[in-house]
Amino acid sequence: MGLILDENGVPVRSAQVQLQGAGGQSFHAETDEAGRFELKNLPPGEFKVEIRKTGFFLLTGRTLTLEPGPNEVTFTLTHAEELVQQVQVVASPDDIDTQDTSQSSTLTSRDVRDIPVPSSHVLQQSLIALPEIVEDNQNNLHIAGARTAETEYLLDGFEVGDPLSGALTSRFSVDATRAAQVETGRLGAAYAHSGAGLLSLETPDGDDRWRFGTVDPIPAINIQEGTHLGNWYPRFTFSGPIRRGRFWFSDSFSIQHTFAVVTQQPAGANTSEEWAGDNLLRLQYNISPKQILHASFLYNRKHDTNLGLDALDPQSTTLTADERRAFVSLKDQLWLRDTLFDLGFAADGELIDQIPQGTEPYLLLVDGTSGNYFQRLHQRGRRVQSVGSVTTPVHLGPGTHQLSAGFNVAALRTSQSAERGEIEALRADGTLARETTFAGAASPVLSNTQAGGFVQDTWTLSKRLVLQGGVRTDWDSFTGSGLAEPRVSGNILPFGDDRAKLSLGWGIYDAPLNLMQIAQVYDQQQLDTFYDPTGKIVILGPVESRFELPANGLQQPRFTTSSAGWQQKIGRKTLVGAELLARNGYHGFAYVDQQPALPGGIFLLEDHRKDRYRAATFSVRYNLAADTGFYAAYTRSRAHSDEDLDPALGSIFYAAQQSGPVAWDAPNRLLTWGWIPAHFWGLQLTYFLEYRTGYPFSVVNFQQELVGLPESMRYPDYVNLNLGVEKKFGFHGYIWAARLEEVNITDHKNPNTVVNNIDAPNFGTFAGGQGRALTLRVRFVGKK
Repeated sequence: MGLILDENGVPVRSAQVQLQGAGGQSFHAETDEAGRFELKNLPPGEFKVEIRKTGFFLLTGRTLTLEPGPNEVTFTLTHAEELVQQVQVVASPDDIDTQDTSQSSTLTSRDVRDIPVPSSHVLQQSLIALPEIVEDNQNNLHIAGARTAETEYLLDGFEVGDPLSGALTSRFSVDATRAAQVETGRLGAAYAHSGAGLLSLETPDGDDRWRFGTVDPIPAINIQEGTHLGNWYPRFTFSGPIRRGRFWFSDSFSIQHTFAVVTQQPAGANTSEEWAGDNLLRLQYNISPKQILHASFLYNRKHDTNLGLDALDPQSTTLTADERRAFVSLKDQLWLRDTLFDLGFAADGELIDQIPQGTEPYLLLVDGTSGNYFQRLHQRGRRVQSVGSVTTPVHLGPGTHQLSAGFNVAALRTSQSAERGEIEALRADGTLARETTFAGAASPVLSNTQAGGFVQDTWTLSKRLVLQGGVRTDWDSFTGSGLAEPRVSGNILPFGDDRAKLSLGWGIYDAPLNLMQIAQVYDQQQLDTFYDPTGKIVILGPVESRFELPANGLQQPRFTTSSAGWQQKIGRKTLVGAELLARNGYHGFAYVDQQPALPGGIFLLEDHRKDRYRAATFSVRYNLAADTGFYAAYTRSRAHSDEDLDPALGSIFYAAQQSGPVAWDAPNRLLTWGWIPAHFWGLQLTYFLEYRTGYPFSVVNFQQELVGLPESMRYPDYVNLNLGVEKKFGFHGYIWAARLEEVNITDHKNPNTVVNNIDAPNFGTFAGGQGRALTLRVRFVGKK
């Protein structure tokens, strides 16, 4: 029997253990949730030990002497960190986890730090280096073709999706990211609201070594449109012991200042600015070797001027925005022999204010907008949650079982107050076609309580077969109903070791509710008046549109997901994989116009939406050495909905719900990144390449009515190649690293806005997007 811990005494799960005897015979095992492993029928004698897990340094070269009878051994694995001194320690390459049945991809701290994505200071940008994640033209993340709010987002085991929208809006320094893992199929029963997938973020707690790091501490100057503070993204990290061997802290702080110039707008009214900051404090206290407390506090603050400025939307239509977000958590982990108990509590809240530049009508032109934005908004959201679980191994019948059970409870509340002005839709000749105003109370308040529980068994039947089965149930107070979610998966290991793995799985997954979508029922009514070609005579209206709930209630949205995957190691340095995913959505919420042939009327929230996603992904990862690696993935996919329209106050299409691709559908996507030493001047070369099919968009006419099918046209194909070169150098006894990065080195036109009004003379004109840019990053590595 053995135990594997990290440097802070936390058990390490899914670590691969190999003992090799003097005669060359090898024995393999893998640790369970409590970090324990067992090897039976070992002869006494000396064995060479090798222990590996992705994200940790490889433990090798250790000799273990086993005596006759039972033996108890403990090993310590150290999380992979950037080393200053030239110590011959190699981070583990990607291995096949024989016990893990999920369909997943992971970015390590090295990946997040070194992949030259377009905005490397933003964690969400680093996440697009995973084949399952895309970013739409509004900078929202979508996992496996799903809507942003249909994914469960976890920070160190707690849900951190926005209480208002369900999106991932929390920010913390990319340097505080130990690992980012996305799971899209074969998820275990422990995950409550994993709907279309799961994104889990892990951050460090500190250890017995004092560490300090900084990136880009020196401000930059921008001389476009005068002299301004330019894009500046300083980051600082500090960690170490409060009490050595027992109590540690880790703190990361970052500031983001972004100054942007939109060249398509007139001088003096073509700039936007954003100030943002975040701080993440993590604490770990080992009450005893068997009980560990983790605590965290995350605070975000952001202020925008001229938010929304782009090629088609001038300064007058922009917003001044202020956002605040706070998150606090506490988790207690207790081990009693082989049993792990987990209990945690967390709370988070946010405040959003958006203020337009004035009170003039908001003008919808055929080729853009003008006037002042129509809506002033104040929003609050909060969530309180508790989670708990117990995991224990059981020896019953053939093989071994790992049983787990747990619960989750959460209370969410959202509130909003709005002031809405007038919207005017103009024809190409400037005459008024449609006038929109709003009436009624604009202060919706909505709350929801969630509760759930699960049981699960992971059965290692033999060295060639691992089965996992579980069931969970989830209940939401809004729908007033529970949902049973059986989930089954398994691994077949054809060679009886970690050289290859076939994984199969199926399950039902609860889709989280989007409270802001539902809150429109308690918001204002929209009044539309239509005018003749002169823009002076009313031909219809005002007609009222309002959002309502059905009298007989709604069912809980859900997904059924089937997946199959194959992983194959080629030698010790190459891992190839193929994944197939089929996900079907049922009872999704969408507002449906009850009289689509006429303007106005009732938009009823119904639970008939069916989203479909199909994907095949092929990937290869090659790790020659710690400083040489390569990854590539190609995904062929289809993301489709039978109810593609999402009407909202101020943007209502008077049309029947129709089917079509979702706005982030990318049927073809190729992704590759890596790094290699240049072998001259001590340079490290990195690259990032993304190609995908252009996103679809809908076409409207001068009255802002839908023309044809939704999302019937597409942007041009997207191509982005970034190259980086980094040099480490000494300065006053310390080591620094400077990286020069060329973003979109081919200057490929990747527009993110389009004139989609068919009555505009420049209909179909694309604009915006990231052009070629050169960036410099300087970071502190450590002492020589």
